[in-house]
Amino acid sequence: MKKYSYWNYVKTGAWEITINFFHNKKMVCCNHHSTPIFTTTYKPAENGYYIKQWYWQQNKELKTWYAVQDFSTYNNIIDICFPEWFPNEIPQHQWFFESPFISSRGRFSMKDWGKLDGNIDDIPTKFYDCAEHLFENEIMLNPHVMFGYNGSLGADKVGETISKNMEDINPPHPPSNLEYIVNHFKSRYNIVPYKEDLESLVANFLRGVVADIHWRRGEDYFVSECVRKIKNHKKTYYLITSMLEYYGIPFIPFNLDRDNYQDFFDLDDWLPIDKCIRDHDTILDNHMPTKRQRKLPQLIDKVLCLL
Repeated sequence: MKKYSYWNYVKTGAWEITINFFHNKKMVCCNHHSTPIFTTTYKPAENGYYIKQWYWQQNKELKTWYAVQDFSTYNNIIDICFPEWFPNEIPQHQWFFESPFISSRGRFSMKDWGKLDGNIDDIPTKFYDCAEHLFENEIMLNPHVMFGYNGSLGADKVGETISKNMEDINPPHPPSNLEYIVNHFKSRYNIVPYKEDLESLVANFLRGVVADIHWRRGEDYFVSECVRKIKNHKKTYYLITSMLEYYGIPFIPFNLDRDNYQDFFDLDDWLPIDKCIRDHDTILDNHMPTKRQRKLPQLIDKVLCLL
């Protein structure tokens, strides 16, 4: 089968393509987009089970761990990747944050266990030694991490520099085996998504990107933060493609609003994409309280007027 790198950033369809790769029993690699730096891979086993394997660097050594998970049905995948929230509305994890170890905050979250508890090194000197294993997978998400970049690509948080780093082709943690990594990407199908439907993008950002921490500072701040993040998002496609051109890596643009996933990815069977999108955007990755959702049309208009 063809091997793909999906150059996703915030709200660009990574989950919709990933669950279809799971549905087709394909090998999946998901790099954590930011810090702490770690990767999870998913390898199909018998009877719909998957072997999930973690890679991270601890005390200057590459570490790994694995678990076996039942991905035999759509609902099983959803239940495992998006577990129920605690009563205080703090999620245990989403699929790409899941940790095999419990953190000091009582959550199975690699962000907590790795960053807050200090179990994952800040400087990845040995992490990229696992590159050979990662490139075995049939799709890789957040591939920018393999070049030494990390951060909320497409919606930089305050104080993050990933957009500036990518613009300058200046990764903070360049891997020592960069040439090896670049050559592997040249042999893969590199899909770079982008979105035209601005109103839909704004709605997704309001539901799942800006959050309560912004709302507590007032509605005007909530709206202005959404505007800031979307302006950053709109230039991310060009940052990615410019970097790929710099390294001589071929890529294929993917319009999320007009193109069909089926035309870009060689899979035998597809779940209904509209349902995957709807479930993800309105339920699984929707952090907006019910009361605020009643104001969603007005909030969308306010953001659009400022873009």
